[in-house]
Amino acid sequence: MASLKRQKRFLLIKVFALLSIIRWLNIGLTLCAQYLAAVFVLNPTKNYSEILSNPKLHLMTLASAFIIAAGYILNSFYDLEKDLVNRPNKTLFGRVVSRSFCLNCYFAFNTLGLILAFSASWRIFIFFLGFVIGLWAYSHKFQKIPVFREIMASILSVTSFFSIGIFYKYLTMPLFIYGCFAMLIIFARELVKDLEANKGNTIYGYNTMATWLGKTKLIRGIMAVNFLSIVPLLLLLIWSKPIVLCTILISITLILNCLIYLKLYVSETDRHVRGIHNFYKIYLVVLIGLVVLVQ
Repeated sequence: MASLKRQKRFLLIKVFALLSIIRWLNIGLTLCAQYLAAVFVLNPTKNYSEILSNPKLHLMTLASAFIIAAGYILNSFYDLEKDLVNRPNKTLFGRVVSRSFCLNCYFAFNTLGLILAFSASWRIFIFFLGFVIGLWAYSHKFQKIPVFREIMASILSVTSFFSIGIFYKYLTMPLFIYGCFAMLIIFARELVKDLEANKGNTIYGYNTMATWLGKTKLIRGIMAVNFLSIVPLLLLLIWSKPIVLCTILISITLILNCLIYLKLYVSETDRHVRGIHNFYKIYLVVLIGLVVLVQ
């Protein structure tokens, strides 16, 4: 009986460790964004029950969840050594799950995700097949190439959201412009992550923007990207005139730059990097909510 309890306890720990590796909260936010876009943005004339009763919508979102999870597993597999330096406590917890088990989950999740995608639509299957290849290329080939690494990570992050637009055959210019804005914000967040992981990247030879430019120049670059993200907002304002949305987003972007300047550039201490990183996460959640509210 005691042995059985220990086995159950260890199995539960492994489940939590796997959830940590696949970053379940990020996947949950992506699914939330997809459903909110389906209900409030892409089908404004339909009622909720009509939209949510479509089984293919749920197949598509589940497919994206499994494929994104597989991408996080592969990324964790390649980043294990440097994560032991940058995030030792979290990484050691993740090592409860063996690397061979993680790889088996990677192949299983991708296979299941592609099967679900094909069940939803052949267009979604082709889209997610390209997405799987892109995630593999990012983790296997481009992790150590500065600039390209961060750009590709940003594109892949936005790509997972746009699957819902492809599902409904609804890819408009305002949606594309908004996607460009989101990509720039995610790109700035990737640069902040480079700062956060600079120690491990340097030890294991990852030529990121932080190791290439240095801390001071990179912080200036982050602020420049934030200011650049205002350009698509202005284009969106000209194209479809969402005055409330654009005003709020521009204001938040300027506040974000002030925080970065005060916490990173003036103080020049590493302990504020994680706080800024978390603020970007909150900002991305706010983006989802604001798009829904102004519809």
